[in-house]
Amino acid sequence: MKNLLFISVMLSFGINLFGQVRKFEDIPKYILEQLGKMGVDNFPLLNCYESAYFNVLFEKNRKNFDFTDKKIGFITGSNGKTKSSKANYFALEKDRFNRNYTSNGGTLYIFDAVQKEVSGGYDAAIVYWSKVLVPAKDVAKRLK
Repeated sequence: MKNLLFISVMLSFGINLFGQVRKFEDIPKYILEQLGKMGVDNFPLLNCYESAYFNVLFEKNRKNFDFTDKKIGFITGSNGKTKSSKANYFALEKDRFNRNYTSNGGTLYIFDAVQKEVSGGYDAAIVYWSKVLVPAKDVAKRLK
Protein backbone atom coordinates (compact mmCIF):
# COMPACT_ATOMS: atom_id res chain seq x y z
CA MET A 1 0.00 0.00 0.00
CA LYS A 2 2.86 2.39 0.80
CA ASN A 3 4.38 1.80 -2.64
CA LEU A 4 1.09 2.59 -4.36
CA LEU A 5 0.76 5.81 -2.38
CA PHE A 6 4.35 6.79 -3.23
CA ILE A 7 3.77 6.17 -6.94
CA SER A 8 0.55 8.20 -6.85
CA VAL A 9 2.33 11.11 -5.19
CA MET A 10 5.22 10.98 -7.67
CA LEU A 11 2.86 10.96 -10.66
CA SER A 12 1.06 14.02 -9.32
CA PHE A 13 4.36 15.91 -9.28
CA GLY A 14 5.27 15.07 -12.89
CA ILE A 15 8.38 13.30 -14.11
CA ASN A 16 11.07 13.89 -11.49
CA LEU A 17 14.22 11.84 -11.67
CA PHE A 18 16.83 11.91 -8.95
CA GLY A 19 20.47 11.76 -10.00
CA GLN A 20 21.90 8.34 -9.27
CA VAL A 21 25.61 8.99 -9.69
CA ARG A 22 26.79 10.57 -6.45
CA LYS A 23 30.52 9.90 -6.48
CA PHE A 24 32.82 11.48 -9.00
CA GLU A 25 34.71 8.20 -9.36
CA ASP A 26 31.53 6.77 -10.94
CA ILE A 27 31.85 9.27 -13.79
CA PRO A 28 34.25 8.25 -16.57
CA LYS A 29 37.63 9.93 -16.34
CA TYR A 30 37.48 11.25 -19.92
CA ILE A 31 34.33 13.22 -18.97
CA LEU A 32 35.77 14.57 -15.72
CA GLU A 33 38.88 15.73 -17.60
CA GLN A 34 36.57 18.15 -19.44
CA LEU A 35 35.13 19.84 -16.32
CA GLY A 36 36.99 23.02 -17.25
CA LYS A 37 34.90 23.24 -20.43
CA MET A 38 31.60 22.96 -18.55
CA GLY A 39 29.65 25.93 -17.25
CA VAL A 40 31.76 28.44 -19.15
CA ASP A 41 28.66 30.46 -20.07
CA ASN A 42 25.08 30.95 -18.93
CA PHE A 43 23.53 29.92 -22.23
CA PRO A 44 20.91 27.28 -21.37
CA LEU A 45 21.72 25.14 -24.41
CA LEU A 46 24.26 22.56 -23.24
CA ASN A 47 27.60 22.07 -24.97
CA CYS A 48 28.80 18.55 -25.80
CA TYR A 49 30.81 18.24 -22.57
CA GLU A 50 27.90 19.27 -20.37
CA SER A 51 25.56 16.94 -22.24
CA ALA A 52 27.91 14.00 -21.77
CA TYR A 53 28.24 14.81 -18.06
CA PHE A 54 24.49 14.93 -17.44
CA ASN A 55 23.85 11.84 -19.56
CA VAL A 56 26.08 9.94 -17.11
CA LEU A 57 24.88 11.71 -13.97
CA PHE A 58 21.22 10.86 -14.69
CA GLU A 59 21.92 7.68 -16.68
CA LYS A 60 19.79 5.29 -14.66
CA ASN A 61 16.65 7.42 -14.59
CA ARG A 62 16.54 9.53 -17.72
CA LYS A 63 15.26 6.64 -19.87
CA ASN A 64 15.51 7.74 -23.52
CA PHE A 65 16.02 11.43 -22.73
CA ASP A 66 19.35 12.62 -24.13
CA PHE A 67 20.84 15.94 -22.98
CA THR A 68 22.49 16.55 -26.37
CA ASP A 69 21.30 19.85 -27.87
CA LYS A 70 18.86 20.41 -25.01
CA LYS A 71 17.97 23.65 -23.26
CA ILE A 72 18.24 23.03 -19.51
CA GLY A 73 17.16 25.30 -16.68
CA PHE A 74 18.61 25.30 -13.18
CA ILE A 75 16.84 25.99 -9.91
CA THR A 76 18.25 25.87 -6.40
CA GLY A 77 17.47 27.02 -2.87
CA SER A 78 16.08 25.19 0.11
CA ASN A 79 12.52 25.62 -1.21
CA GLY A 80 13.47 25.21 -4.87
CA LYS A 81 12.46 28.76 -5.71
CA THR A 82 15.74 30.38 -6.78
CA LYS A 83 16.50 30.46 -10.47
CA SER A 84 20.13 29.56 -11.00
CA SER A 85 22.35 29.10 -14.03
CA LYS A 86 24.51 26.54 -15.73
CA ALA A 87 27.62 28.51 -14.75
CA ASN A 88 26.60 28.51 -11.07
CA TYR A 89 25.82 24.79 -11.12
CA PHE A 90 29.16 23.86 -12.65
CA ALA A 91 31.14 26.29 -10.46
CA LEU A 92 29.77 24.45 -7.45
CA GLU A 93 30.35 21.09 -9.13
CA LYS A 94 34.00 21.93 -9.89
CA ASP A 95 34.53 23.10 -6.31
CA ARG A 96 33.00 19.88 -4.96
CA PHE A 97 35.21 17.83 -7.29
CA ASN A 98 38.35 19.69 -6.16
CA ARG A 99 37.43 19.12 -2.49
CA ASN A 100 36.77 15.41 -3.14
CA TYR A 101 33.09 15.74 -2.17
CA THR A 102 30.14 14.10 -3.90
CA SER A 103 28.49 15.66 -6.94
CA ASN A 104 25.57 18.10 -6.71
CA GLY A 105 23.26 15.65 -8.41
CA GLY A 106 19.80 17.04 -8.00
CA THR A 107 16.43 16.21 -9.42
CA LEU A 108 15.86 16.10 -13.15
CA TYR A 109 12.51 17.33 -14.43
CA ILE A 110 11.87 16.30 -18.02
CA PHE A 111 9.18 18.55 -19.45
CA ASP A 112 6.26 17.55 -21.61
CA ALA A 113 5.13 19.86 -24.45
CA VAL A 114 2.94 22.02 -22.18
CA GLN A 115 5.62 22.43 -19.51
CA LYS A 116 8.19 23.23 -22.19
CA GLU A 117 5.98 26.04 -23.48
CA VAL A 118 5.24 27.37 -19.97
CA SER A 119 8.97 27.38 -19.13
CA GLY A 120 9.91 29.43 -22.15
CA GLY A 121 11.28 26.58 -24.25
CA TYR A 122 13.31 24.56 -21.75
CA ASP A 123 13.47 20.81 -22.43
CA ALA A 124 14.18 19.98 -18.79
CA ALA A 125 15.34 21.44 -15.50
CA ILE A 126 17.68 20.38 -12.75
CA VAL A 127 16.70 21.37 -9.22
CA TYR A 128 19.62 21.06 -6.83
CA TRP A 129 20.14 21.68 -3.12
CA SER A 130 16.41 21.88 -2.53
CA LYS A 131 14.89 20.36 0.59
CA VAL A 132 11.49 19.95 -1.03
CA LEU A 133 10.21 18.09 -4.06
CA VAL A 134 8.81 20.82 -6.27
CA PRO A 135 5.93 19.97 -8.64
CA ALA A 136 7.03 20.01 -12.30
CA LYS A 137 4.44 22.68 -13.21
CA ASP A 138 5.98 25.01 -10.59
CA VAL A 139 9.50 24.33 -11.87
CA ALA A 140 8.39 25.23 -15.39
CA LYS A 141 6.77 28.48 -14.17
CA ARG A 142 9.87 29.49 -12.21
CA LEU A 143 12.08 29.23 -15.28
CA LYS A 144 10.08 31.67 -17.39
